[in-house]
Amino acid sequence: MTYYAWAPAAQQPTFTGPANPKTGKRSQAGSLSAFACRRQRDEFIASTNGMAGAVTAKQARQMKAGLDERAFNELVTVLVGGDA
Repeated sequence: MTYYAWAPAAQQPTFTGPANPKTGKRSQAGSLSAFACRRQRDEFIASTNGMAGAVTAKQARQMKAGLDERAFNELVTVLVGGDA
């Protein structure tokens, strides 16, 4: 299972990058982190002093809506330490 954390770039949602060619949606500005275990994610969140928060896989995908499914899956693979 993959566990996600999101740290927004601003207090209000800010969008960045090109729109997804199929959906027209754009990614939110911020930093997505992915972890292989919940403990690692929780330690990361604690280390950010409240700047990052836990998000579900569905929420993580919505934050990176500008990416197509393949690109999102490659990003997650790299974030958890694999090769894309």
